[in-house]
Amino acid sequence: MNVADLLESYFGPASAEQLGRATDLSAEGAARVLHEGLPLQLNALADHARTPEGQAQIAEALANVPDFPSVEAALNEPDGAAHLRQAGELLAPVLLGGQANSVAGQVAGGLNAGSVQQLLHMTLPLLLSFLGQRGLNAANVGSVLPALKGALGTAAGVAGGALTAAGLLDFLKGQFGGQAADQLGRAAGFTGGTATRAAQAALPVVLNAIANKGSTEAGAADLLARGRDLQRFTTPDGTLNTALLNDPAETARAEGQGRGLLGSLFPNVDAVTGRFGSAVGGSGTSAGRLLALMAPLVLSLVLGRARAANLKPAGLSGLLAGVAPLLPALLPAGLTSLGALLAPPPQVETVAAAVPPPPRVVQTPPPQATPAPPPVDTAAPVAPARRGGFPWWLIPLLLLLGLGGWWLLRQPSTTTAGTTTTGATGNGIVVTNPGSGATLPAEDFVMSGTAPAGTTLSIEDQGQPVASVNVGPDGKWQAAIPAPTPGEHTYTIGGQNGTRSEFKVNVTGASGSAGNATTGGNTAANGAAGSGFAITEPAASAQLPAGGFTLRGTGTPGQTVQVLEDGTSLGNATVAADGTWSLNVPSPAAGAHTYSVKGADGTELASVAATVAAASAGASAVNCTKTYTLSISDGQTVSQPFRFGGVGQGQGYSVTVKRGDRTVGTKTIPLDATCGWSYQSRPGAGTVTYEVRPLGDAAAAPLSTVTLTVTQ
Repeated sequence: MNVADLLESYFGPASAEQLGRATDLSAEGAARVLHEGLPLQLNALADHARTPEGQAQIAEALANVPDFPSVEAALNEPDGAAHLRQAGELLAPVLLGGQANSVAGQVAGGLNAGSVQQLLHMTLPLLLSFLGQRGLNAANVGSVLPALKGALGTAAGVAGGALTAAGLLDFLKGQFGGQAADQLGRAAGFTGGTATRAAQAALPVVLNAIANKGSTEAGAADLLARGRDLQRFTTPDGTLNTALLNDPAETARAEGQGRGLLGSLFPNVDAVTGRFGSAVGGSGTSAGRLLALMAPLVLSLVLGRARAANLKPAGLSGLLAGVAPLLPALLPAGLTSLGALLAPPPQVETVAAAVPPPPRVVQTPPPQATPAPPPVDTAAPVAPARRGGFPWWLIPLLLLLGLGGWWLLRQPSTTTAGTTTTGATGNGIVVTNPGSGATLPAEDFVMSGTAPAGTTLSIEDQGQPVASVNVGPDGKWQAAIPAPTPGEHTYTIGGQNGTRSEFKVNVTGASGSAGNATTGGNTAANGAAGSGFAITEPAASAQLPAGGFTLRGTGTPGQTVQVLEDGTSLGNATVAADGTWSLNVPSPAAGAHTYSVKGADGTELASVAATVAAASAGASAVNCTKTYTLSISDGQTVSQPFRFGGVGQGQGYSVTVKRGDRTVGTKTIPLDATCGWSYQSRPGAGTVTYEVRPLGDAAAAPLSTVTLTVTQ
């Protein structure tokens, strides 16, 4: 009998039924989660065991998890289910690494994601106990676990072990970047730099609708059935057929096909297109055309990948379930308000008969296909008897895994479907201001709270990073948060080892941003008749390499103007005595941009469009030795949002934000592949000071200190 057969016996139908009752899942649903989730957990443990640190952590857990003779015995202990969940919450971030949160999304399918996560948390200590009783210990964990990877076969929702949710998104981002995004945006009626941003923003919106449609096996089957009619949108190698974008007739045909598809993907197409158009700076007509163009192209690429991975409806549904949580991170900067269009489908109660139980709880590969793993004693438990009972065995786990602070700071929290919705969380990260559900104006605010001393927290708004802060020795932290756009926002505060907290706020009022509209034409000479002002470099429609560049022009000596990139201020330029001016543009994002110049009265004087190339694939910031520069100078008056940066050396820089003498936050800015750095801010109106220091040296004297006057 091999390890797969033993695990099938340990997590058999009776165990699945009991675990399902403890997590509000049907017996069939729980069986499917075990069938698909156990291989992923074992594989993640095997990956973690490839490093000495990982081996030590797994060995510590093995030494302290009790010997549960069966799942039933563990659940029959006083508060057994609750203590298993607590142990899993502790162990998963440490032992499963980056897969701790993704496994549930990959296997949930149409099941409640929170219940699936709870079941997987309960499964992890049981899996460790099972392995420990059969001889896995500190002496052999580094050799046995890696050899067991793949011993349970491949989970159905992971697309043959090759296609993952993250991999699919990386592929799609590459397909809809650069020229393809610009062509699609312009074909729909968007102009200038807005064309690319609109197409890139449409990608997660369309993908979310596809994921919602495929959230059930029936919906996934319907998507797969549409594949034959969409194949012309992809090339034989599975990539986007960009030749169609150069043919107006084919583009019109795709749009017509997409309009029919939109009706099956969105419950209310008009509401979606109206909100999308408002957010990206276009009309509802242009938004509708863009979504209609994108829908068949995106679905064609998704189905092409699914066919290559031999996915059936259940597999596609599982894959799309893993895609949905990752979509907010695809929204371009400044468009996080579109997160409201990335909502999951309404929950439908799962009917047990609709999910037939798999023939086996854990998939066992054919004997000839899977080499026998190194021997783990399968005859009888050989590990020495360890501590049993509840809940005392949790305490050594906390201490041995370096998570004592988690226990000390743990407070009751209210959860819905496994997601913390209050500032007080079960992972040591507590938000004290603002409160969950608070209503805020659309302006800069300070977020504060408590967390384990000395840790570093990252803060995201709808999946977009907005701040990073170090927790003080007293366990307190505060961070300056850029003014959010009106609407509902979900902030995620992530700590070390995968701990996280989430809460929502409602934002009202105008965002205070200025100059968001971009012009469609290139007025590289005189943008305003008789102004005598011009942009001379770069040339109209220039193709620029990755990294920063210098914008140059001519004008009236002594004249001061504001330079903007797609409506974001880059600071001021003053025309020199010889009638020329210049401004260094720090590391723009890859893609098409429109650069405009405005006079003191807000009149646009000139504009030019240019496309910035992406950095070479695989390029990273190494051996950067460029002299530090800063693109903005002290004392300027700028509209918001605004962006500044430069080039430099080392790993990057930290920007400390102050209002008067009060520090309101610090942002970490790593160098990009061109040794450039860039910081965008929307702090609200008033006077704000920025201090720039080398990354990793918080005590160093600032390399630059600039105080800016920010207007609405």
